[in-house]
Amino acid sequence: MPGVITPIGVGTARAYPRQTSAGPSLDFLVDPGDTNPPIIFEPPPALTGGATEVWLIATGGVHWGGAQVWISSDGNSYALAGTIYRGGRQGALTAGLPSHADPDATNTLAVDLTQSQGQLLSGTTADADNYVTLCFCDGELLSYQTATLTAPYHYFLTYLRRGAYGTSIGAHASGSSFARFGPNDPSLFKYTYTAGFVGQTVYMKLPAFNIFGQSLQSLAGLTADTYTLTGAGAVAPLNVQLQYLGTPQSGLPILRYTFGEAASFPANFTGSVATAGTAATVTTVCDIALNGSNFATLTFAAAATAATFAGSAQTVTAGDVLTIVPRRTDTTLADISGVLTGTH
Repeated sequence: MPGVITPIGVGTARAYPRQTSAGPSLDFLVDPGDTNPPIIFEPPPALTGGATEVWLIATGGVHWGGAQVWISSDGNSYALAGTIYRGGRQGALTAGLPSHADPDATNTLAVDLTQSQGQLLSGTTADADNYVTLCFCDGELLSYQTATLTAPYHYFLTYLRRGAYGTSIGAHASGSSFARFGPNDPSLFKYTYTAGFVGQTVYMKLPAFNIFGQSLQSLAGLTADTYTLTGAGAVAPLNVQLQYLGTPQSGLPILRYTFGEAASFPANFTGSVATAGTAATVTTVCDIALNGSNFATLTFAAAATAATFAGSAQTVTAGDVLTIVPRRTDTTLADISGVLTGTH
């Protein structure tokens, strides 16, 4: 009102009602739950570069954010070796997978990733041929082209490249362990050990923490997983690169390689890969020879861009010469690349 004088400091703002928050409250100390039984394996030399390494894939439930990795040589005294973080894709087979020669366009790999809430994406034929979609399946490494979602976290995987990197092709029962991973996957844990530990059993505990990095489990309350070190990755790999641009001609080598040291190749060149930029019109066979004597073949089926290998195991010495020569000229087959995988 005019003429009314209000003393300094007496006035207050109007009090308005406060709106109630509709957002949920977050429990930063939520229990992470136990780590799922991990997959522990030693990858082949082509993935380790000849080092003695053991790899771990571990996952957990919806509140699981990761786990510390503690390792012991006697099961009593443990040392912190590192940390695994959420993001792994781990599960189990929901049906048996028969043994089949590589590539396997006949069988379907059925998997359930519910335990890790994992998701799988399809790739191309080239992705499968070059092991971009690499998976662990009960000890065998393989890759796939198409991932078909059949139910939440359940997939059918088709066009399989079997026995990747020289691992043994086998039959795998329903319930066998499965994981999708890549050599540079941040959720994959790698531990390097010295050759003197080969044959020794190690103990591992994986105390979990939640998705906020809190509520770390007590080491004392966990049961250890055990693994006996084999040194499987210590054999030095040998990779002979194959690169031929253009159309291969009958009788002319697409590869000529002179060995500088002793090496060996497995039967059927298991783990080796060869692909073509343009598929052959009809089946095209290339002879693989050592010092002029044929011992294996590299074959492109009609309309296929991935080759298959067949032949006996072979040991070479320094100075030996390996050649790959087409038996015929195909009108469309072109731009062949790949790698022949062996060991020093």
